[in-house]
Amino acid sequence: MQAVNYTTARNNLKALIDEVCDKHEEVIITTKNDKSVVMVSLDEYNRTHAQLRHDAQEAKAQIERGDFVAIDEAFEAAKRSYRD
Repeated sequence: MQAVNYTTARNNLKALIDEVCDKHEEVIITTKNDKSVVMVSLDEYNRTHAQLRHDAQEAKAQIERGDFVAIDEAFEAAKRSYRD
């Protein structure tokens, strides 16, 4: 992932769009006042959004089935796995 400032992005917008789409690479665009955005291809955005929606639906179904553990139990299991 590369980062470019706003001026560079503006002056090279077509090339950045081509790079993001063709190489499936994200680009961070920054401003002088510490604001930043990430440029991703529409295909990547749609794939990511679909995966998040699927994961959220699956998590909801697991909760509805009672197929989960309490946070304290999960934390203790995680601590045990680091000790082993």
